[in-house]
Amino acid sequence: MDLGLWESAYWLQALFLRSKIILLLLGLCASVAMAHPHVFVDATVKVLFNEKGLSGVENRWVYDEVYSMATVASVDADGDGKLSAKESDALRPVVFGEASKANYFNYIQCGSEFLKVEKIRSFKASVENRRLVLDFVLDFTVPVTNDYTLLVLVVADPSNYVQVTTDMENAEASAPENIDVEYFSDSLEGLSLFKAFLSYVEGLYLRFKKK
Repeated sequence: MDLGLWESAYWLQALFLRSKIILLLLGLCASVAMAHPHVFVDATVKVLFNEKGLSGVENRWVYDEVYSMATVASVDADGDGKLSAKESDALRPVVFGEASKANYFNYIQCGSEFLKVEKIRSFKASVENRRLVLDFVLDFTVPVTNDYTLLVLVVADPSNYVQVTTDMENAEASAPENIDVEYFSDSLEGLSLFKAFLSYVEGLYLRFKKK
C-alpha cells in the first residue's frame, strides 16, 4: 500500500476508533483475570546498574498496529499521524493508566517479594512503521554487596489483557567496572511469586556482586 492510500485509511479508521479508545482503556479497569488479550506489545529490556548496585530497567514497548492507530489518534491534535512533545505528554496517562497500578508490568523478585517501582523517567513516545513505540526507564534500587544478590525480572501483564511478549533471550545488562553481573533467560517454573503468570512467560535471572 502506498503512503497516500495508507494515510487515507489511517484517518478513516482513526475517526471510527477514536470514539472507542476510551471504552478500550476503561476495559483495563475491569476484572480481567486471565482475559483474552486485547492489546499486544513487543518489549525489550536492559537492566541498569550504577556503582551502588541495581538502578533501573530500561523498557522499549512496541504496540500492535490497531491499538497504535486508535491511541495516537486520541491525542494527535494536529492530525499529522506523529507525536509532538505535547502530544507525547498527553499520551502518557492514556497508555500507563492501569499499568502504573501494576508496577508498569515490570516485576522483579528480590528475596521473597517484588520490588516496587520508585520512579518512571526518560519517557518518550513515537510512531515507527505505523506502530506506537514507548521508551522509558523505571527506577529500582538494590545495593551491591560482596556476595551475589539474586534477582528475577519479568515484564508481563498477569491478567493477559495486555499481552506483553518480552524478548528475554536478547535482554541486556549495563554495569560499571566495579560490579560483576551474570544473567540468562528461563521459564518461571517453580517460582511461587510468579504463579499468576501464564506458563509461556519467561524471566531474566540475574546475579550481581562487587568485583
